[in-house]
Amino acid sequence: MNRFEHFRELRSDILRLIAGPLESIAQPTLFSCDAETQRSILRPLLDRHPFIELVYLLDPEGRQIGDNLASYRRRGTQGGAGADRSHRPYYRLAMAADDAVLTDPYLSSANNRVCVTVAIAVRDAQGAVLGIVVADSELDRALALLEEDDTRRLAEPYFKMVYALFSLGLLIVSLSLGLHAGLSLERIWSLHAQLPHFSAPFQATILFTLALAVFDLAKTIFEEEVLLRKDIRRHSSTRRTLTRFIAAILIAVSIEGLMLVFKFALDDPPDLWLAVALLAAAALLLLSLGGYVYLGARAETLLLAQRARTQRS
Repeated sequence: MNRFEHFRELRSDILRLIAGPLESIAQPTLFSCDAETQRSILRPLLDRHPFIELVYLLDPEGRQIGDNLASYRRRGTQGGAGADRSHRPYYRLAMAADDAVLTDPYLSSANNRVCVTVAIAVRDAQGAVLGIVVADSELDRALALLEEDDTRRLAEPYFKMVYALFSLGLLIVSLSLGLHAGLSLERIWSLHAQLPHFSAPFQATILFTLALAVFDLAKTIFEEEVLLRKDIRRHSSTRRTLTRFIAAILIAVSIEGLMLVFKFALDDPPDLWLAVALLAAAALLLLSLGGYVYLGARAETLLLAQRARTQRS
């Protein structure tokens, strides 16, 4: 499940998470203060709530009051005083609502991260809008905090580094096997007239197959653990990774079994049953993988349906 589907599931929780701190300062007196007092009121929001990246104020016409206040992660986003924000979705939503509003995720031009914005329109006793309090939050950070996953996120770059190193090691092994297979081919061409049997071609085939299997394994680890964003709480992520690993093993085992069938048929027919047993084991592994994928997908479908019923109720 990607982050946008995850956002839809937790939208109301994200709104409460970000809107809570804003509601504590969204008072009419905020817009009657001078600029320095406003900054002193807004600054603690960033210091106490790490999921808030940016906070600023708008007047009723959508023009920004004062500069942005940014967390230490977005120090390059100061400025903005007097900017016209009336065309932004959060301004229109806030002007039409009595409570806090939350935008859909969007790509921030400030840091190229997926963010969401919460806005609260502050009104006087007669219902006239005095101004709007706006806060931006990085979506991944808010989701991690809601699921108590923020500590793991801090260690995630180091995990990716380890996986990258292991992927590089497997790639070197794969290249080494390919090199040895190439040397075997060279011997085949140089001694083809003197070869009494087919051991050299089979050896080259086995080496090439192993090289391909190891390369596919390195590629799978690098893609799944380094390049892709994974949600470890979702069984679908684990199922996808396991399926790719088992598929790589299945391809290698099946090719090796086929090679052994020809080798034993030519050189040692009594041992042919070993190759057949290897192919049977590969077929059994394929059936088991199919059952696992089907049951896992079925279980996740039932879980999502139950969660949707719970949310509706």
